[in-house]
Amino acid sequence: MGYYKKLGVFVKVPVEGQVKTRLVPPLSNGEACELYGAFLKDLFARIAKIKKVSGTIFYAGENPEPIRAISPAGYLLLPQVGTNLGERLQNAFAKLLEDEGSFAVIIGTDSPDIPLSAIKRAYQKLKHKDVVLGPSADGGYYLIGLRALFPSLFEKVQWGEDTVLRETLDRIASENLSLSLLPLWYDVDTMRSLEHLETMMLAKRIEKSGRLTAIESVFAKIHKRRGDR
Repeated sequence: MGYYKKLGVFVKVPVEGQVKTRLVPPLSNGEACELYGAFLKDLFARIAKIKKVSGTIFYAGENPEPIRAISPAGYLLLPQVGTNLGERLQNAFAKLLEDEGSFAVIIGTDSPDIPLSAIKRAYQKLKHKDVVLGPSADGGYYLIGLRALFPSLFEKVQWGEDTVLRETLDRIASENLSLSLLPLWYDVDTMRSLEHLETMMLAKRIEKSGRLTAIESVFAKIHKRRGDR
């Protein structure tokens, strides 16, 4: 039996003062928003290279037009539905898994340099595993993949805390679900992680799926404004 690869991407509409606020200060609200917009552009350009995937952008915010303008060709654009992240993830997976034989993976936009190999590996693992997780260095996860909907994974989780991964692993164990873990990666939501991303880019360690040209441009503007390069 064949299967359908579904990819969901959770994004926020770039609005000044509402995105990447943990980078403010030292960044201004405008710089943080500009940087987040660059995250979206580069991530979308990279995932567009993944073949034979049905993609959906799940957005949070009032006006999705800035997202629509840069979304990969063929990707659907749908609002996130729910009062918290758990509900929004559960509802998104319900949508992605509507078609029988679907494998669904959801990523966010805090890891613009996420290895595409991790996404591809997730689909391979879902042929034999119920759940695939990509652990993040901050105690959460940068990727979650399912081959069926398991609501308990998203209920009564302390979202935004450094216990998200551990709580999710506990749920997986209690439900006797099979699991595959991907390599550890990181989210860019603090100045330390942002500096790490820039170091990775300067060292040209971003995988061959493409340079992060939009982010490079924003970094250059920020350094020029501050006169530190």
